[in-house]
Amino acid sequence: MTTLSEKFRAKRKELGLSQKVLAEGICEQSQISKIERGHFTPSAELLYKLSQRLEVSLDYFFNEQIEVKSDLFNFKHLSARLLDDRNYDDLEYIYKIEVERNTFLSLEDKFYLEWIRAILDFYKYNTKDKAISSLETLLSKVSSKSLIYLNALNTLSNFYSLVGREQDYESNHSLLMKLYQTKNLDNQELLFGYIKVRYNYAHYLASKEKHNEALQEALETIEFCKLKQTSHQLAPLLILVGNSGAKFLDKEQVRDYYLKARDLCKIYNNPLILMKVEHYLKELDNA
Repeated sequence: MTTLSEKFRAKRKELGLSQKVLAEGICEQSQISKIERGHFTPSAELLYKLSQRLEVSLDYFFNEQIEVKSDLFNFKHLSARLLDDRNYDDLEYIYKIEVERNTFLSLEDKFYLEWIRAILDFYKYNTKDKAISSLETLLSKVSSKSLIYLNALNTLSNFYSLVGREQDYESNHSLLMKLYQTKNLDNQELLFGYIKVRYNYAHYLASKEKHNEALQEALETIEFCKLKQTSHQLAPLLILVGNSGAKFLDKEQVRDYYLKARDLCKIYNNPLILMKVEHYLKELDNA
C-alpha cells in the first residue's frame, strides 16, 4: 500500500517543486518535510490547499487505485522481458545500475528491487536458502493487495518447488489462485501474473510426471489466453502441451503444437525459447 507521504513526495518531485516553493503562502517548509517523512498528518484543510498546488484531487492521496509514477518504470519494463527470457546475466547488470543510481524510491519500488535481488540470489548466485528467506521476509512487509505481493508469492512458490518443498508450493499456489479470483484481470499486469501462475502450475505437474493433469491445466490456460486475446506465455504453454501430450497425442498433433510455438517465437523475437522449440522438433523427427 502506498502511503500518503510517498504519494505526496512523488507528486512534488514529478512537478519539479522544492519543499520551499510548495509551502510558500500555505504553511511552513518544515511541515512539508514532516509530511514526506511520515512524521505529520496534515489537516483536511491544509492537505486540500497543498493538493491544489500539486494539481491533484484529495482522492489522489487515499485511492489505492491511483498509482504513483514509478522511478523504476524503465527498469521494470526491461526486467520483465529478461525474466521471461530467464536472462539473469543481463538482469544482474541492469539491477546493479539501478541500485547504484541511489534515487528516491517509493516503498513499492524498494520492494520490487528486493524481489529482483532474491531472484538473482536463487538463479544467478545459487544462494537458494538466502533467496527463500529474503522473499519470506518481503512478504511479511507487503500488503497482500499489492502486485508485488502476488509476484513475490509466485516466485517463492517456484523456489519451494525447485528445492523439494512440495507442500509449501501447493499451499502458496492455492493462496495465489484465491487472491487472483478477487482481482480485475482486465488489468494487464494482473492478467499476465495470473497466466504465469497457471503456467507454473502446469509445469510443476509435468515435473511430477502428472502429465494428464499438466496437459489439462495447460490447455485450459491456452483457452483462457485466447479468451483474453493475449499471447503472453502462449509459446511456453504450447511447448508444455507438446511435451506432456507425447503420451496422449499422436506425433503430428505434438508437432503442430511445437510449430505454433515456433511461429510465436519468431513473431515476438524470442530466440531463447525458439532454440528450445527447434530442439524438441529435432528430437521428434529422430524419434
